[in-house]
Amino acid sequence: MTVPSFIIYGHDYCHLCELMVEQLQPLVDAGLMSLRVVDLDDHPELETLHAERVPVLIHEDGEPVCHGRLDRAALERALMR
Repeated sequence: MTVPSFIIYGHDYCHLCELMVEQLQPLVDAGLMSLRVVDLDDHPELETLHAERVPVLIHEDGEPVCHGRLDRAALERALMR
């Protein structure tokens, strides 16, 4: 079974971004999801889309899950997709 993949768009210096990664890490470690972190400083084309809302958690299907802080209910729904 393939686990759902997610992307966090954020910044290396963002404490909210670090917090979201820390909160998701137990799910990654348990094999319930995969996670890729993308630093918006390295992708100016994405910076204009997400800069005001970091961190932004995106499901593999391209749908945003949450931004700013982890929304556990939204994450649970996204894990069921």
